[in-house]
Amino acid sequence: MPLHPFLSKTKLYKFLKTICKPFHVVFKYTEFVAFIDENRNKGKINDYYNKSTAYKNRFQLHDKLLEELKNKPIFYYEFGVAGGDMIKKWSLTNKVETSRFVGFDSFEGLPESWENKKEGHFDQKGNFPDINDSRVSFVKGWFQDSVYKALLDSEFNEQCVYHLDADLFSSTLFVLFQIFPKLKTNDILIFDEFSSRDHEFEAFEIFKKCTNNKWQFEFIGAVNNYRQVAFMLK
Repeated sequence: MPLHPFLSKTKLYKFLKTICKPFHVVFKYTEFVAFIDENRNKGKINDYYNKSTAYKNRFQLHDKLLEELKNKPIFYYEFGVAGGDMIKKWSLTNKVETSRFVGFDSFEGLPESWENKKEGHFDQKGNFPDINDSRVSFVKGWFQDSVYKALLDSEFNEQCVYHLDADLFSSTLFVLFQIFPKLKTNDILIFDEFSSRDHEFEAFEIFKKCTNNKWQFEFIGAVNNYRQVAFMLK
């Protein structure tokens, strides 16, 4: 006889959930450490171990990518725009006329709490970033309501850069599966909070398993001790 009828009837599963949760946290942590160990000597940029991490360092990773992409036609898709610092940087640096830059965001902040930030953090009061560039456009709305349709009308024939800055596990995983049919060799994935182990990191790990290793995700760089990480598809 299976154990679950007894656990359900006695409510002992609640106690087990409580005492087992820390083990899950430790397991996720060790998975992330395994990723560090595998990639610690790789990449065009890799600051591990950096005792002086700073959020502004994330620009270093993007600068390194732009060294090779600034004069090439690209399609840049950003999921999680907030104030628009990164989409502005990419559009200002890459001046190629046929490049396109699309930002997806509700512009109403986080739909739920994440790490030490509360629901509504990053709220832009519904306003788009002020970027005077006809190549830049924005798609407003929650991802589940906006991404699928917008991607149907988008182009992917140039090298694509997907900047995943959605923070949350659910948002990141949803976007990964939406872009999956569009992915091709040499496309780039950038994660902005990859070291958030229960969110972007776990979403990426699940995505790889569900796609049956169709792609090799070549590590191309990281900063802030793998807080921001970039991969190229091979």
